[in-house]
Amino acid sequence: MKRVVQGLCWGLGVAVMTGLLGSGVVRAEERQGETLKTQEMEEMVVTATRTEKTLADVPASVSVITQEDLEKQNVKTLDEALRITPGLYDKRTKGMMDSTSGVNIRGFKGDQYTLVLMDGIPVNDAYTGGLEWGSLPITNIDRIEVVRGPASALYGGNAMGGVINIITKTPEKLEGSASGGYGSNNTYRFRLSGGDLLWKRFFIQGGYEEESTDGWVTTPALKTISKGKSGTTPGGYSMDDQYGNPTKWVIGDKGDNGAFHRGFNFKTGYKLSETGSVTFSMLSGHDEYDYDEPHTYMGTFGSTTTYAQAGPGRRAKFVPNDFIDQTGIGSNDTDIYGLTFKETFGPVTLHAMGGYVTVDDRYTTESGTGLANYDNSPGTLKITKNDTWYGEISGDIRIAKPHLLTMGVSYRRDSSDTDDYKVPFYRSYSDRGDSTFYSGGQESNWGFFLQDEWRVIDPLTLYLGLRYDFWSLSSGASGVPGRLTDYDSQTDSELSPKFAAVWKALEDTTVRGSVGHAFRPPSLYDLYRSWQSGSTYYDSNPDLKPETSWGYELGVEQFLFNRHTRLGVVGFWNDIEDMISYRTEIIDGNTHRVKTNAGKVRTYGLEFEAEQRITEWLSLWGNYTYTHARVLENETDPESEGKKLTGIPEHMFNLGVDTTYKWAKLSVIGRYLSKIYGSSDNSDIARGVYASYEPAFFLDAKLTVSPIKYMDLFVSVENMLDRHYYEYYRSDGCSVFGGVTFKY
Repeated sequence: MKRVVQGLCWGLGVAVMTGLLGSGVVRAEERQGETLKTQEMEEMVVTATRTEKTLADVPASVSVITQEDLEKQNVKTLDEALRITPGLYDKRTKGMMDSTSGVNIRGFKGDQYTLVLMDGIPVNDAYTGGLEWGSLPITNIDRIEVVRGPASALYGGNAMGGVINIITKTPEKLEGSASGGYGSNNTYRFRLSGGDLLWKRFFIQGGYEEESTDGWVTTPALKTISKGKSGTTPGGYSMDDQYGNPTKWVIGDKGDNGAFHRGFNFKTGYKLSETGSVTFSMLSGHDEYDYDEPHTYMGTFGSTTTYAQAGPGRRAKFVPNDFIDQTGIGSNDTDIYGLTFKETFGPVTLHAMGGYVTVDDRYTTESGTGLANYDNSPGTLKITKNDTWYGEISGDIRIAKPHLLTMGVSYRRDSSDTDDYKVPFYRSYSDRGDSTFYSGGQESNWGFFLQDEWRVIDPLTLYLGLRYDFWSLSSGASGVPGRLTDYDSQTDSELSPKFAAVWKALEDTTVRGSVGHAFRPPSLYDLYRSWQSGSTYYDSNPDLKPETSWGYELGVEQFLFNRHTRLGVVGFWNDIEDMISYRTEIIDGNTHRVKTNAGKVRTYGLEFEAEQRITEWLSLWGNYTYTHARVLENETDPESEGKKLTGIPEHMFNLGVDTTYKWAKLSVIGRYLSKIYGSSDNSDIARGVYASYEPAFFLDAKLTVSPIKYMDLFVSVENMLDRHYYEYYRSDGCSVFGGVTFKY
């Protein structure tokens, strides 16, 4: 089967290149005569300023991912659609199975530094401030707006790195689609959507999606090689550790990483007028992930302690439990509800919204030792339930001709509860007893914001923004049920100013600049969640302060050659204070890692974008990001000072070729990531081994043909070069997916 997939990858790769070389004989029927400037002038965005602006007029670095962009890629989870955005790194190392994926913007590591909105409603969870991207819908997405740079002046906490706003469709006519397909790793997908505008006022839109995959082997079963007697059991092979030391022996793997996703979304509303509407939306997403049965690479293997033959005078000791250590099953249920209102009354446009987000996350891990195996090991179960209520009222007021004021007030309440249990079988949620450990708490936040958009002269617009956030913590507790440690209630606040400017120096030249303050309050996880792994205790800290930053940005955008060429360059600088990290202490002979404000980090870099419309049927695009992210101070880990920040690639680039025939579309995308460090002292220098982060180049392609009206046939190839990279876990090789879409 592997040879069949490799043959398909190479064959499709040749077909792709042939198509690119030969496509000059055809012409596009769509978008004829359209220039890049025309697209930008027509593209409306709302996230950067909270008011509708053309992409050319916003005072920030904004990328828009359209429906067309989504269709160019074989997107399985929504965060994968973001990975070609400049300045953004999408950490998804296990495909659909990955429950710890994260989006990093400009050196801010993790979703907790990026505010994610669904139609303007925050969806970051109450527990860590991150989110499970696999639960968000792909069907019925109209566009995604990505604002890079600090945005706390308008949005408050969690917007240090930027804001991602996922905007769903509002139908203007009867429309519908059904799509299904099958591919490598026994992957199947089905998506269904439809909507209509009735009586020119009432609209309704709905969608359902389902996807499943067997996944691939990401995690080897490793044992340390020891000197002395030689082992007696042949099989396996040696592997360096991430530091380049030849100390590990691979005895097998921990099984394929399978995953299942099911989602439903619904949206309905009424158009009150040409400018006003009331809308209700809901989303329900369910995800499951697990490790399948492990594999042994050993020649003989029993149910007792065994010694692998690792060379003369060398051996590796292993037991059945080593093949399932730290594996388990997990699931996530996310429900999002939103209600929005918008209407214009003379010079005032009023906005109101309310939302509710609930997340139920559960995960088991085996806890057996020695002879425990895939079929009989006991385990531990963690269940986390989060609830978020959100409300906001804002207004846009035109004050004379040069000033547009945006002001508002918001309220958010987060609550989270986590219970640990022991279970008799780690691959089942049933038969759990009483809770063995509890942690939880509640946070409330009031935000007040004001922004003045001041048209000083026709080519120059200034933005002056200020936000005040006040939050309170209550009901914090952790510990063994019946012997909980209760934490005192407390309050804190933050003032976030921002200044930005847009100067249209020439008709085809735009200069943007900004300086702003941003913050992230500690999450309920940081404050109250304590846990134990082996002999190490991980302790929360209810006295943590917010992380804060000052961010600076200056960029230029230029159109050339009759507006068929677009060039853009942005320089950014961020100084981050009080970054939260772990401090190691020895308490009563035990190792404790305690959360504390101890870090000072600086990130700066460049983002470069280029887009070229060569002909009506062929366009090229690319972007490159350089990120210098260094730890300046860290009293908890002095060896990290002066080193590169973990989890951040220094160099990234994306390149793409798009070509269109009257009945066919072809897109080829190349993505490169430079070396990433996983250890704070940057000592993990090895490549191509488990737990390493090696430079990687991925080449993907998707071909879509429309043999008849209303029907598309598509085939996509990912990792066409069939390289197995390690991004801590082992990536998949070349994979193929094909299917059909019916549209109306």
